[in-house]
Amino acid sequence: MPEDAIITKQLTKAFGRYKAVDSLNLTVRDGEMFGLLGPNGAGKTTTVRMLCTLLVPTSGFASVSGYDVTKQAAEVRKQIGVVSEGVLLYKDLTVEENLLFFAGLYEINKREAREQIKELMEFFEFREKAKRLVGHLSTGWAKKAMVCAALLHDPSVLFLDEVTSGLDPQSAIALRKFTRKLCNQGVTVIWTTHNMEEPEKICDRIGIVHSGRMIQIGTPAELKRSVSEMSLIEIETPALSEIQLERIGNIQGVMKISYKNSILKVSGEKSEALMENVMKTLLSERVQIRSVNSKDPTLEEAFIHLTGGEMKLERAIGM
Repeated sequence: MPEDAIITKQLTKAFGRYKAVDSLNLTVRDGEMFGLLGPNGAGKTTTVRMLCTLLVPTSGFASVSGYDVTKQAAEVRKQIGVVSEGVLLYKDLTVEENLLFFAGLYEINKREAREQIKELMEFFEFREKAKRLVGHLSTGWAKKAMVCAALLHDPSVLFLDEVTSGLDPQSAIALRKFTRKLCNQGVTVIWTTHNMEEPEKICDRIGIVHSGRMIQIGTPAELKRSVSEMSLIEIETPALSEIQLERIGNIQGVMKISYKNSILKVSGEKSEALMENVMKTLLSERVQIRSVNSKDPTLEEAFIHLTGGEMKLERAIGM
């Protein structure tokens, strides 16, 4: 296998005049946990579907495990495992029956298939749920069954598209640990998410995708350093109104605010004036201030800075 598990050059997918993915250049190394981070509609899933041969690129080039996704699609499919909303199990079969069926499609002999299924069932603690119909499972358990199906044939590249959506926190943590173990064994994992906190915890590198384009690639630390000129202020102040939030959002230098559980978060250009102006505004509103803290920018702040995001009042309420 080549050192680079995934290569794209000017990869593009257009639907009419709309470019869902626009001239994407990307290289992912063997055994790397690579995160595709961006909001819904950014082009993450379309990118994954092209790499998985589910969509034909409009133009450009892409290879997975050394195979051209357009010219050698059948070989690509042998190398990959996919967990995505577009990949479903049969609801009228049990979890075990589904896995045995897919093992047959992968031409895995029955003895090896049963051993692999047993190992996966034990790891994800299916127990009696292995005998349940998939249609009777919760969203979280159905998602874990899909992960098991994707791993049956020991893929060299695993695509996880919004995989923790619907999982309880413990299952999400277990899945992150398991995928890290896979990477340590040489499997390449592509983890797509709109959750800003998730890739920071697990990914070796992250590609920020916005409006179909790759904005920037780097380690979580590198991306956060790219916004070292930003400030993040947290103020505990109860019962702020929409009008008061709007006034804070209009302060010069403020890029984004959020307000939840009495915690006001303000991010903006790093300067002594930012903190001073925010505090002056709050004091002029005669609100109660319980605490004030200044923090380093998060990956979410890096994303907002790199994509030119601005504070929207409707997003600030209840975030």
